[in-house]
Amino acid sequence: MSERISTPFSSAEVKPYEVVDSLAELHGPEHGVLRLPIELAWGGRTEFDLEDEYDRTAVYKIVLEEGTKQHLEELVNGRLLAAIWQQMRPARPVRALWEKQFPQLRAAA
Repeated sequence: MSERISTPFSSAEVKPYEVVDSLAELHGPEHGVLRLPIELAWGGRTEFDLEDEYDRTAVYKIVLEEGTKQHLEELVNGRLLAAIWQQMRPARPVRALWEKQFPQLRAAA
C-alpha cells in the first residue's frame, strides 16, 4: 500500500508568518486613520478608520497576515489587538501562532 503525501490546502498553511515577542512591542495608533504602506495595500485600499469596527478588524487582519515584524510594531497597537481579537478572523495558522505566543488572546476569545 502506498503512502499518501498530503499537500497544503492553501498558501496560508505554508506561508511563514511573523509574530512579536510581546504585545508591548506593538506601538501602532489606537485612533484615527491607519494608512497601510503599498506593500500591504496591494488590494487597493490604503486607509482604514480605527474608530470603525469593520475597518479595525480588516486592517489588523491584513497586517497580521501580510506584514513583517516591523509592520506589526508600527501599525498594530497591542491594547487594541487584545480588545478586538474576538472579532478578528485571521487565517487559521495566524490565529494559532498568535494564540500560542499570547495565551491571553485565546483566553479572551
